[in-house]
Amino acid sequence: MRTKLWVKLTAAFVFVALVGVVLVAYGANRATAVSFQRFLRADENSQLQNLQTNLAAFYAAQASWDGVNQVLRDSGLGPESGGYFLRVTDKNGQQVGVRGGQGRDQAEFDFSLPIIVAGLEVGRLWANPTGGGVGRAGEQFLMAVNQAIVWAGLVALAFALILGLFLAQRLTRPLRQLTRATQAVAAGDLSQQVPVTSQDELGELGDHFNQMAHALETAEAQRRQLLADTAHDLRTPISVIQSHLEAMLDGVFPPTPENLAVVHEETLHLGRLVNDVRTLSLVEAGQLPMDMQIVDLSAIVQQAAVAFAPLAEVDGICFTTDIIQTVTVTADAARIHQVLANLIANALRYAPQGSQLLPAVHIRLTTNADSAEVHIQDNGPGLTAEQQELIFGRFWRADTARGRERLEQGGSGLGLAIAKGIVEAHGGGIHVVSQSGVGSTFVFSLPLGDFE
Repeated sequence: MRTKLWVKLTAAFVFVALVGVVLVAYGANRATAVSFQRFLRADENSQLQNLQTNLAAFYAAQASWDGVNQVLRDSGLGPESGGYFLRVTDKNGQQVGVRGGQGRDQAEFDFSLPIIVAGLEVGRLWANPTGGGVGRAGEQFLMAVNQAIVWAGLVALAFALILGLFLAQRLTRPLRQLTRATQAVAAGDLSQQVPVTSQDELGELGDHFNQMAHALETAEAQRRQLLADTAHDLRTPISVIQSHLEAMLDGVFPPTPENLAVVHEETLHLGRLVNDVRTLSLVEAGQLPMDMQIVDLSAIVQQAAVAFAPLAEVDGICFTTDIIQTVTVTADAARIHQVLANLIANALRYAPQGSQLLPAVHIRLTTNADSAEVHIQDNGPGLTAEQQELIFGRFWRADTARGRERLEQGGSGLGLAIAKGIVEAHGGGIHVVSQSGVGSTFVFSLPLGDFE
């Protein structure tokens, strides 16, 4: 049978409390007994001195030791009270009185007190502890103390049990909530969140769970969106191809080069989409093949700019560059060219047409202490803060309703996600700086020199 965690915690609290109570009770008992013994010895020493005085007065009054046993009996220090074996000797050392300890040798008595009358020693009082404990009154006192210790221990144990139950329930409540939430997540409910009520390790655990559940929910939403977007983007070229082929088979469209060119163009678009999906899957799996070599980044950027300059001229877009010479990095030249192509194509796609008088698209290459940075700037509509958080996601488009014809001529909506994966595979980073209505600047960086 599985033991609950709260039971284990409660048992641990009670066990620790029990050990503490036993140790404290034992220590208190021993300390009380020793202190009480010392108190009794001090009191008895005082009484012995009183007895010494009484014996001197007795001898001064009687001028003899006859009847001295009655004085010893009345002192209350005899063995019957757990005190001393008492003996009185005269000035010649002869025993004249005794209270207990008959038959004991004189050497067995621990100490003696002189009995002085008129400045002369007329006898001695001998005393030896009986070892009989503290007496009946002392035993009753110690018993009362022990009972108080026992009751205090029981109260402490009861308090420890209550406190242990409270703390165990309080400590395990977040774990129970977390258990229920994980079971719900395992059942497919990825919207689960647990309340975080503390800043300790349990609160940190709950916060991390919430982040994990949110990430899973986001990933699941992205997966569904990926399937939906993939199906949508595949359906368009397939529908065009199918309709044109059916029209040709039915004799509606003649199989002229113009009609076949439409089918061919859609086939190419379909192939690009499939290739982009495959590339993205390799990037996300960390299995994208890379041919890493020492290359001149400035030459790669210049080649990409030259390749897109005619497209900018056709659309009447002012296209400028500011590229420093000879920037050496370790990279896959083809993959970096792919990143540049995606970013420049996006900039041209959203830059306003006919903006020859303004630098609508500007490419700049700079370096700092340990990295090279490529800036691709456009004066398009820009992005909101929310859009900037989503822009590197799969199939994300800033505005699917705007410029649809030009958009379809572009990519699959996977370009920025692929670009991000390629740059990060090179040990670099990519981000966007944008303001709605002003424009956007995409910046990616690569480490200078060798990258392993």
